Amino acid sequence: MVLPNLKHLQYFIALHEHQHFNRAAQACFVSQSTLSSAIVKLEEQLGCQLIERDHKAFIFTPQGEELVLMARKLIVDSTEMVDYAAQQGNPVKGKVRIGCIPTIAPYLLADLVSACQKELPDLSLYLYEDTTENLLLKLANGDIDTALLAFPIEKHSFHSKIVGKDRFYIAGKESLVESVRFNYSPEKLPEHSIFLLSEEHCLSEHAVTACHLSDKTRINDFNASSIATLVQMTAFHQGVTFLPEMAVKKGVGQIEGLTIKPFEENIYREIGMLWRPTSLRRQTYSKLAELLKNLF
Repeated sequence: MVLPNLKHLQYFIALHEHQHFNRAAQACFVSQSTLSSAIVKLEEQLGCQLIERDHKAFIFTPQGEELVLMARKLIVDSTEMVDYAAQQGNPVKGKVRIGCIPTIAPYLLADLVSACQKELPDLSLYLYEDTTENLLLKLANGDIDTALLAFPIEKHSFHSKIVGKDRFYIAGKESLVESVRFNYSPEKLPEHSIFLLSEEHCLSEHAVTACHLSDKTRINDFNASSIATLVQMTAFHQGVTFLPEMAVKKGVGQIEGLTIKPFEENIYREIGMLWRPTSLRRQTYSKLAELLKNLF
C-alpha cells in the first residue's frame, strides 16, 4: 500500500477551499499543472474519484468531500507532530500561532507578547486577528494553534480555559451615563441613544445580553466596525455605548471626551483560550493561560 503524499493532500485541501485550480495553485505557490497532476495522482493512489471534471468546471464527489475532512485532520496531526518534536521536551519552546478577536487584540496582545518575552523567551508568538466565527474555523483546520476569545461561545468542541473577566463600562454623554450607572435600567435611556458594534463582532452580542438590552428601540441603527469608530460616533451623537475594561485601561474614549464609568453591578464578559483536544501542546497553552491570567 502506497500512502498519499502530504503535499498532495495540501493541494487537495486548497482546491476545496478555493474551488478554482488556478487560485488554489497560487495559494500553494505551485503551477496549475503541478496541482492538477497531484490531484490525479491522489485519485490513483486512493482508488476513487475525488472530483468530477467538465471542460471548464468541476465538483467534488461525495467521497471527495469526506476525504477533504480526513485530509485536514492528517495535515493538522502532522503539523502537531513536527511542532511537538521541535520543542525537544521543552513545552515553552517553539512557535505558537494565536488567533484573537478585534475587541481583545489591540488591548491585550502587546502585553502578552511583552510578558512572554520576559517569562517564556524561547516561545515565539505569531498573532492573527479575525472574527470569532473565522477563528473557530481556522482553529479546527489547523491554521492557528489556539484562540483568545470572549465567552460564552456556543457549540464548540475545543478544550478551553477562562483566563479573566473583562468588566463592561458605560461611556458617553455624562447626563445619560449618570442616569443609568446606578440602579441600571436601559429603559431610562432615550430611543436610539445606544451605539453598538456591527453584528459580526461578538462584543455586541455580549453587551446586549449582559446589559439586558431587550428593548431594541434604545439601540441606534448605526453599526460601527471598530471600537475606535464606535466611540467617535457615540461622542458625536451624544449617546452611550458599552466598553470593555481592557479598552478603558488603554485610554479608549478619553480623547473623544466621553464620560466613562463602571456599572454599580458587576457586568462583564469572560475571556478564554481554546485549543484542539487532539493537540500535543497542552502544557504550552496552560503556560500561556497563566501569563494571561496575570494580565487581568
